[in-house]
This record gives sequence, C-alpha cells and structure tokens, in this order.
Amino acid sequence: MGFVVLPALVADISAVYDVYFAAFKDNTITRALFPSATAEDLTNPDSEFRKAHTAHTLQYWQNNLTQYTLKCVDSETGKIVGMALWDVYITPSDWTKGEIGWLQGKERERAEALIGPLWGAREKMWSNERYLYCHVVAVHPDAQRRGIGEVLVDYGKKIALQANLPIYVESSRDAIRLYEKSGFRWLKERPVHKSDDLYPGQTNGDQEDHEVPLLVWIPGSEKILLPEAVKLA
Repeated sequence: MGFVVLPALVADISAVYDVYFAAFKDNTITRALFPSATAEDLTNPDSEFRKAHTAHTLQYWQNNLTQYTLKCVDSETGKIVGMALWDVYITPSDWTKGEIGWLQGKERERAEALIGPLWGAREKMWSNERYLYCHVVAVHPDAQRRGIGEVLVDYGKKIALQANLPIYVESSRDAIRLYEKSGFRWLKERPVHKSDDLYPGQTNGDQEDHEVPLLVWIPGSEKILLPEAVKLA
C-alpha cells in the first residue's frame, strides 16, 4: 500500500476539505476565522457552511493563477487522506495582504490579531520575490503518522528544485518536526501571538504568548540568494 500525490480536481473540492477541516477543526486560527461554525458545520460536507465554502473555493480556483491544491490518495482504497495548498510564484509575487471582511467587531479584531503578524512578516520578506509558499499541509486524523505529510512536502520540494526557488512556510508548533526532517531551516523573524488572542476569556494566568515558527527550504543548499529581508537563524 502507498500514497500518491496528484493535483486536486473540481470534483475533489469537498473531499479535499473534508481532510482539511477534520485536521484543523480545533485549530486556534480556524476557530478565529470561523467563530460561528460548529465542529459539525466544519466537518459535515452537507452543512450550509461547507456548501458555501465549496462554492467559494470553486470560484477562487477559477480566478487564481498561483495557488495549486494537491490531494494525497491512498492507492489501496482510493480515498483522499491528505491535502496541501502551494502558492508558486515563478515570476515575482504580486501577493498583498487581504481582509477578513466576513467578520465584524471583536471577532474580526481577534482574527486580525492572529493573521496580521503572519501577513506582515510575509509581506516584509517576500514582496515582489520569486518563491514557493507552503500555505497548508493537512492529513486526516485517521491517517496521521504514516508519512503523508512528508510526501506532500516532498512534492513541493520537487517543484522548488525544478524552478530553483526557495520555499517559505509558517509552521504550527505540531508540524515543526515535519519541516525540520525535510531540511527546512528556521528564520530569525518570529511573529508573536498574544495569549489574550490565543485564549480569549481565559484568565487563569497559565497561558503564554507563542512565537510562530517561520522556516525556509533552500534548493541546492546555498546556491540561490535569499531576499535581503530573509535572515536565517
């Protein structure tokens, strides 16, 4: 039995995001971005939330020119067990900060407090640069610890090698080992998530601010120049 990484098709949208939301339904940023959605809303492909999400994703695919969605398929069952989003900037990136316009008030403030530092670091280091951005790697909880995350990362590394471009990733603390094993190196830049934004309403004093690990993978070791703002730790 093995796993095969393929480009996701339009017909795969629901199954691909079954994996994503199963993996990240309890993630702090996911909960901040979709505060009104229940776990059932996120994981049930027939929920109104998921139907709207699928429609939005389809529209996004039809207009976006840089982001590629991958699926990892169990070759024995044919089931999608992993997914990844890669932004590939063969020409200098025209990415700019977005807006969290679907939220208002305190909910929007919290989401922007979590996303803003990541957007700021990315803009500072990679504006108008050529690179790959590993937006997300997700593995269904039922299929974790079987090397699927590594396979999805390796797919992106092959593209980076072919294009001779670095890869940039904002890692969760749980995924650091995956990227380190894959040869990624830490950057000095480390945005901080404040405990008040990570754990709203919790006042027991046990919660701490968290640095966000930023990492880069360089094809051919030191054979390419990184942008001036990108400093290795």
